[in-house]
This record gives sequence, structure tokens and C-alpha cells, in this order.
Amino acid sequence: MTHAAEIEFLRNLPRPDTIIGRRFRLGRTIGVGGMNAVFLARDQRLERDVAFKILSPALVGSREVVARFVNEARTLARLDSEHVVRVLDCGVTNEADAPSLPYMVLELLHGDDLRTELERGPIPTERALSWILQACEGLAAAHADGVIHRDLKPENLFLCVKPDGTEVVKLLDFGIARSMLVPSALTLSGEGVGSPGYMSPEQLRDATAADERSDIWSLGVVMYELLSGVPPFQASKPFDLCAQILAGKYPRLQQFRPELPRGLVAAVHRCLAVEPMNRFQSIFELAVALAAFCPGGIETTTRIRHLMGSHDGDDLPAFPLLQTVDAQAPTELAPPAEGSPAPSLRRRRPKALAQALAGLSLVAMLMLLARVFAPITSAAHIAEAQASVVRVGERVGAAAQELLKPIARASDNELPPDDRVPEGARR
Repeated sequence: MTHAAEIEFLRNLPRPDTIIGRRFRLGRTIGVGGMNAVFLARDQRLERDVAFKILSPALVGSREVVARFVNEARTLARLDSEHVVRVLDCGVTNEADAPSLPYMVLELLHGDDLRTELERGPIPTERALSWILQACEGLAAAHADGVIHRDLKPENLFLCVKPDGTEVVKLLDFGIARSMLVPSALTLSGEGVGSPGYMSPEQLRDATAADERSDIWSLGVVMYELLSGVPPFQASKPFDLCAQILAGKYPRLQQFRPELPRGLVAAVHRCLAVEPMNRFQSIFELAVALAAFCPGGIETTTRIRHLMGSHDGDDLPAFPLLQTVDAQAPTELAPPAEGSPAPSLRRRRPKALAQALAGLSLVAMLMLLARVFAPITSAAHIAEAQASVVRVGERVGAAAQELLKPIARASDNELPPDDRVPEGARR
């Protein structure tokens, strides 16, 4: 929005010190967008500061825009997550000599959005991944409720700082969020919604086709930008930008950060796959892939699994061996070629290992019980029983070693010669 347009926008909004609904006294403007403005306000009833978001007067004649505004308030009210901004109230202004405008009252956040953080300089890897995992937790709450965001970008991820210094990422702006339960809700066929550079390929083709994997793609763009300092897709013309996104053409992440673990690089690239079937299929799967690279990642992933449990049921895999698998392992995360059949993205190897070991242990236990409760008539019989148990134990151990070999091989984290980045490409 140009400065002149912003002035015209603000001219038609309620003035500072206006009291809305006999409760909220408006203060200074916090931010102005194309569709709404956000004021600092005082809730006089509860004596606390809040953020007061109000729809542009120029848009109140659009039933669809008003419906989206109301939809955002209702969506936020349903999502109970520390990583989603909370809505406290909503209504319509009813001031004399002024148009009636929809508004919502939000918790007041202290901090900056991730775009501001990016402009301040390089971000340590663990800190960036902590932010992404927190965003995953917020998205898990939304996806479990059947809501996709569709406009993830650094500006819509807000970094709050608590009094104790703890950083908390919150998702903002669900204005174009869509319910996966009602595919056509508030979206016209062929209508593009989102922000250029952060819109998934399927959103560019048809916004009604976007699902939770579109949010994963957009979050992958944000993650790439946080880790490299630059967005993966850059072009001066919108047509060229869309062509890059649809073709999946972008610099590999290791060109900017050759020291990053190969498994992490593969996870980012998988997020950016052109075809949704070749991405992570859920926020939980993405969180599992990132957890090993970030302190506290396993705890966050556990909460995400709990959030999505009612949505995906028992189909969500457990990850008891996550801490024992080498964080650098590239085998499970290597991005497939576009157009190839999508492999299972779930960690089947640890689950298969656990099942096989459990089966072998059960066999050993049954053989032991058979020997123990069989009639024993001599010391030789006892010795034979003991020898049988030892042999079964040896077989269980050998089988475990065979099952563990693929994981052991995956722990080799050296890049092959073809993947090494020339010195001139390093920062």
C-alpha cells in the first residue's frame, strides 16, 4: 500500500481515542494492510491492552471479504494453541456518522515478525529450526481442526519474547484460511490467494486444490530463507517467479550453507517438491524429520503427535528410536525425482525393527517356558534346556544386528564428491 493510499485508508477509520462498543478505546495504529488496520487499544472493562483489528471501510460492501474476516475470527477462536494468536472478541462498530465496520480483538503481541528478524542478519541454525518447529505446532492445531492457512510467510510468523526471555512463535493472519472440510469455502475456482514467492505450485494453478501439503511447501520456503538468508525463488516479474515455482527451479540449499547436515538439507528440499505427493504428507512427518537437529525437537514433536492424534488416529507412527538414529542420516529424506511414485514418508524401519525384535523375543520366551515346564529328569536335561535358551538368544542378537545394519550405514554423513560445493560458492 502506498503512503497516499494508507493516509486515505486511515482517514476513513475511527479516530484515536474513539471508544468502540463502550469498551475498547483506540490508540495508535500498529499496522496497516490492504484489507485492514490494527490499532493498539485499551480494554476498559478488563483494564488491559489489546490489538484491535478492523476491516477497511472500502471493503465492507464485499460480502465475500466480510465473510473472510468473520471466518478468520471464528477460526482463531477455535484454535487453542500457544502458537496461534488468540482472538478475544469480535463485533461490528456502531458509531454515529461512521460506517459500520467488522472488527476483532486479539491478544497484544510484543516482539517482531520473522521478516524483521531476517533483515537483522544471519540466524543460527538451531534458533531458526526452533522457530519452524513452533510454527509446525501451530499448524498442527489448525490442520487437526481441518483448517489450512494458505498464506504462510515471514510476515505472518510473529516472534514473541516472554518476560523470562523465552521465544514463542505465533501464526498470524488466517484471513484466507480455508476449511478442508468444506473445500469451496470462501474460495472461487481459479482464484489465486496468497503471497507471491510463498504460494505452492498447486495454489498457483488453482487455490481450491490446496491442502495441508501447501502449508508444508510454504513453510519450506520460510525455512530455506531462514537458513540461507535469501528466498529460494526470486524474479523481478511475477510470470518468471511463477515459472520458477512451477518448475521447482531454485539454488540448492548447500550452495549457501555447505556445513548443514545432509538430512536437514534433504528435509528442506522435500518440502519444496513440486508435486504434493513427493512432500512430507503431514506436519507431524516434517516435525519428525527436523526434531533431531534442534534441542527440544522431540518434545515439540510429541506435542504435535498428540494434537494430530484425533485427526489421523493410529495411522501416525511412533518414534521411540528417534534419538538413537544418526541425525545426519540422508536415506529416509532424500527427495525423490519429480513424477516418480511417492515412497512412504513414515519411519517404517524403526517400527519394523521393533516388531521383528518383539517377535523374536516372544519366540525365545516361549521356548524357554517350554523347557522350564517340561518334565526334567536329569542334570543333562537341565543343561540341554540352558543351551537351547543360549542358542535362541544368539539368534535374536544376530537378527537384531542384521536389522540394524541399514541404520548404521545411514549414519555415514559424508557427502559424495558430486554433492560437495566448490569453494567459490561458499560464503
